[in-house]
Amino acid sequence: MNRLTTGEFSLKKLNDKQYNLHVKDLNYANGVIRVDFFHRYKYSPHTMDIPISREVQVYAMFNIKTNEVISSRATNPDIIETTFKFSKKDVTTYDAFSLDSTGFLICENKRKESKKDPINQKFYAINGIDKKIWEFNGSKVVKNHFLNYAVAYYDSDYIILKGWLSKGNKKNDLHYLILDSKTGKEIYFSKIPINYTHKYNYAFVREHKAYLGGKYYKKDKNEFTDYDESLGIFQHIFDLKLNIDLVSKYVPYDQFKDISINKNGKVRGEGFIDFKRTNINPDGTFFILAESYWEKTQYRAYNQLYTFRMDKDFNPIKTSEYDVKRTRGYKYDFSQRLPDKSGRAYFFFDKNDAKDLELNIINYYFKSKKEVIQKIAINNDKSAISIFPAKEGYVGIAEYFKDPKKEGKYMEIRLEKLNFERE
Repeated sequence: MNRLTTGEFSLKKLNDKQYNLHVKDLNYANGVIRVDFFHRYKYSPHTMDIPISREVQVYAMFNIKTNEVISSRATNPDIIETTFKFSKKDVTTYDAFSLDSTGFLICENKRKESKKDPINQKFYAINGIDKKIWEFNGSKVVKNHFLNYAVAYYDSDYIILKGWLSKGNKKNDLHYLILDSKTGKEIYFSKIPINYTHKYNYAFVREHKAYLGGKYYKKDKNEFTDYDESLGIFQHIFDLKLNIDLVSKYVPYDQFKDISINKNGKVRGEGFIDFKRTNINPDGTFFILAESYWEKTQYRAYNQLYTFRMDKDFNPIKTSEYDVKRTRGYKYDFSQRLPDKSGRAYFFFDKNDAKDLELNIINYYFKSKKEVIQKIAINNDKSAISIFPAKEGYVGIAEYFKDPKKEGKYMEIRLEKLNFERE
């Protein structure tokens, strides 16, 4: 691993020794790194990753090509001092997202003083020198309902926002709004069909077409989706160049012939199905990874792993089931392309015969349609390993040593090349 740049910067934190600054998020866009921080009460283990209610968020931006600090200040421009005097006035939170070559998307939410007050919500983009290039105001009151938006997808060209009107616990007028990442202009609006209640698990854009999908349920008047039983999976496709809805496809569970699943999404002996990842392949077909689970009073247990191959029209082709051991957490972790764009690797957790946690990989090859399993041990006598996405063909490895004094270091971060079968 080659070091690109190094340096120091300073940030003012709350003038109270009980609170420390902690990283909230880190984003990279076109040679610039933005790091967002929040304050955390340092004596409470129960608030490890939870910002305090009276919070001043701060951030820093660095240009890794020129090795210079671009910005280092409170995120709210009205906060001129990071003191509790100003912190009590700051009821705004911020989330940052990378827009690649365009810059960064910032979602600003002003928290409600009371339940009767609308959420003051803004979306804006900044460039690589921390200058605002556009702003979109998402806060409106329509027929005594509050308009809400959540970021569903973002890249250098498009931003997909999921919108709905809310009043108390009730939601209606669900829709998607798509913005131009470079200008902030609204380029597409589509209402979510009202015949079912939808739970969207994914949204992405390929070749100026937006793909959105997930599970669908019997119609719920409040649009709740916290149910085990569902009816099947769906996919909506919008053409962003022609400004038209292309496809609205619903696939009930009885169309999956390779798996013993009932009409409510329950696999015999394994529990309910939970879809984790959907990707479009180069030939226009789709690959879906899913897990089955059952839920007890205190936790969920994940039992089996499944892959679903769908054709270009989102019809089932083949379902494969993998016999894995039960785990209390999600099995699926992340996915990334194999070298030379020959396929995609899907990383998931399992246990070995000694019941130690290990990270496995399903390598799916686009040309042959083969699925090949690899295993990676993530614990040994001297260290524990965490694996995360990296550049194509590699994974990032963070190795934490159990005896730092003996090893001479607490942790090591490195890139390792993926081993895979070439076709």
